[in-house]
Amino acid sequence: MTSSTEEPAATQVGPSRRRLLSGAAWALPAVAIATVAPVASASTTAVLTFDRTTYTGTVCAPITGAYVTVTTNGVAQTGTSVIVNTSTGYRFDNGASTFTGVSDASGRVSLPPIRVQVGGTPGTITATTTGATAAATLTASPSTTTQTAHRRVWTDTGAEYPAGTTDVTVPTGSRAVGTLVTLDPSGVLRRAASTIASGVTSAFAELEKSNYLTVTYVDASGMHRRMWTDTGAAYPAANVDAAVPANSVAVGTFVTLDPAGVLRRVSATIASGVNSAFAELDGNDNLHVTYVDATGMHRRVWTAAGSPYAASNIDVSVPLDSIAVGTLLTLGPDGVLRKGSNAVDTGVTSAFAELDDNSYLHATYVNGTGMHRRAWTDAGAASPAGNVDATVPADATAVGTLLTLDTTGTLRKGVDTIATGVTSAFGEMDKDNSTVVTWVDGAC
Repeated sequence: MTSSTEEPAATQVGPSRRRLLSGAAWALPAVAIATVAPVASASTTAVLTFDRTTYTGTVCAPITGAYVTVTTNGVAQTGTSVIVNTSTGYRFDNGASTFTGVSDASGRVSLPPIRVQVGGTPGTITATTTGATAAATLTASPSTTTQTAHRRVWTDTGAEYPAGTTDVTVPTGSRAVGTLVTLDPSGVLRRAASTIASGVTSAFAELEKSNYLTVTYVDASGMHRRMWTDTGAAYPAANVDAAVPANSVAVGTFVTLDPAGVLRRVSATIASGVNSAFAELDGNDNLHVTYVDATGMHRRVWTAAGSPYAASNIDVSVPLDSIAVGTLLTLGPDGVLRKGSNAVDTGVTSAFAELDDNSYLHATYVNGTGMHRRAWTDAGAASPAGNVDATVPADATAVGTLLTLDTTGTLRKGVDTIATGVTSAFGEMDKDNSTVVTWVDGAC
């Protein structure tokens, strides 16, 4: 099997997805600013304070920028672990209702985006650490309108492929979680206009080597994998169901990460103590799983038949709290994007990576100078011919190879505008290295 390699090198470990998946910011911020006021229980060891007493969002956009501050006698505390929970109707961006973070040098624990599941339902967000708690209110206006999901395709030469065009009506606040796949705020997962499942809390979809669509999702009964052929026919022989803990997050085909930090392939444990993970299929349908724990970054591979492929194991040191954003790729709290232990670039705010049909690794990222695409061959050698640099807004988020979505709702391929008014987008390459983009737009 073909597998990229990376020489391990020692890195100074320092002290924040796919959040589990980086580059997953799919919607435009919609946060109402409230007067800052502490809501905390007095404690001789610590005091917790939310930055707002009330957080307001919409079903179309997550609540962003929230944080909790940890102090003792008015002095910021570094390195304090804080558990944050959201009540029914609100979840963190990855689909979980629980988040655990560690305070930084300013005493802050920055929270992932909080998405609204049911507009019009008030909720509560609570933070807990040893000897202290805090609470704030979550609110969102009801919405009964609809939006539109779109699928567009470009060939590997960049030419638009109109035959790949699809447009369907979806409920307001639906998010693109894969090609043709959306998850609405009520938990209904759809392929185009057809319902896959209800009560879904997390989902991930990708195209495999034959352009079959694989959808992995989590609901109250566990993890499920469903598949459709390249012609769109359901493929029941591929159905897989496994028991996993509630609030587990789908981070790849067959792969989930639970609230306790246990990473699983189906029901088998891959690793424990995991804080970030990313999984994808390569051009041979081998499953690549990259994850980060307290010891660094790790890459593991399973063949298409499901056998572990130990020869592909890679373990390297990366800064604590780095986020897995692709195979072998992590984005550190220092803003450094790394392939293994080697720096790709600095000042990075968002990154997305994927393997193409030849198992070449493509990384698209955004920093202060714009959007950049870098590529490496299946042997791990840099491929300068794949370099692309484009000017995009500094607040843009990488949502696919060459694809960015900025906070005005403009979706771009390089510097070219694909659509405006976009609230969610997902891009990937198919078996022909064509670029397939699914997005949701429309008034909320």
